[in-house]
Amino acid sequence: MPLNSAERFLFEQSLHHPLLFRHLVRPGLYRRSEGDPERVHDYVLGMLNDPDAVEVLRSNSYIFDSPWLEISLNGQRVRAMGTAAGLDKDGDALKPLSLVYGFQEPGTVIVSQRRGNDRPTVAVGNADDLYNAQGFPSEGMNYFLSQIRYFRKTMPDYPIYVSECGLPLSEENAVETALAQMKVLLTELDPYVQGHVWNPFSPNTDALKLLRTPEAFREHAGLMARHAPDKLRLVKMGPYEGDGMEQHLRLTEAFLDGGGHGIVGPNTKMVPKEQVPSKRWGYKSAGRSGAPLKPYRLRMTADTHQVFPEAVIFACGGIFDGDDAYETFKLGATALESYTPETFYGPGLVARKQERVVDRLMADRYDDLEQLQEEVRNGRKLLCDR
Repeated sequence: MPLNSAERFLFEQSLHHPLLFRHLVRPGLYRRSEGDPERVHDYVLGMLNDPDAVEVLRSNSYIFDSPWLEISLNGQRVRAMGTAAGLDKDGDALKPLSLVYGFQEPGTVIVSQRRGNDRPTVAVGNADDLYNAQGFPSEGMNYFLSQIRYFRKTMPDYPIYVSECGLPLSEENAVETALAQMKVLLTELDPYVQGHVWNPFSPNTDALKLLRTPEAFREHAGLMARHAPDKLRLVKMGPYEGDGMEQHLRLTEAFLDGGGHGIVGPNTKMVPKEQVPSKRWGYKSAGRSGAPLKPYRLRMTADTHQVFPEAVIFACGGIFDGDDAYETFKLGATALESYTPETFYGPGLVARKQERVVDRLMADRYDDLEQLQEEVRNGRKLLCDR
């Protein structure tokens, strides 16, 4: 979708001034899309692939470069700020997003094309939050393969950790069906990615509940270890409260014992229909994401790191500023993922968050993020707490 000269100017300026995106660019996108957040999302993904937009991102890529935030992850140097699953479900914007983020988690990819639920399935709240009941819409594995194969022609080593799920549509033989489909996904996608993220925690797909047992987690981790022995292997986890921590730790332990490396989380939190800010909402519930996920992210990061200090933790959920990002790293996060915040403030927010994290690192006398993470892993008291 070609940019005119005014759109190009505003897009470039918004990379340096996220509030410009929030208060000028974003409202314009909504007017163009008749207030439909799903149409806005589709439009932006198309716009990002416009040669002018790619050139704007490339010429401003220096604002996203941050060697202080590079870490060693499974034998590769990775800038520890990436996309969360759902931002680019089908791999449509791998190239432009690679100019912004240190890594990407596209998907969730499933084997067969799936339409998903009838729209509207996305609503925007008033507290920097989003609601969705999309029902795993996907162009399918073969479409994603075509996208990533094309991307790999020019970006062979850029880190991609693909979100995948074997998707049982009924309770009958749910685990067996999920494992069989997951085997296909692992076999076909593994040559093109640096890691795999199994996603059994979509809040809008009832049959996935049958996969949330220690046995199923152990089996999926073992399958991933057999078919992707040299790649990073993670599982997406859902938010929890109170005694939900015990179940979270049991599932995490089973996944690690089976051959996994760690977790991504939290996923969206299920809320009833009555809490969704949409008069046309046709579903009994929705997954809420954005700023309200912050306490769940902090709790999950801290709990997981305390019990499994060697586990890889990709923390996500409402990271709107660099101070929040820094505190999440201090709790034990390996890397951070983001999606909803950039829908409000644009890709320039990534650079703003990174800049603040680096400022905090320098103020606390760390040379880089790896030094902070080493101190956190070793359990030593942080310099900023002294």
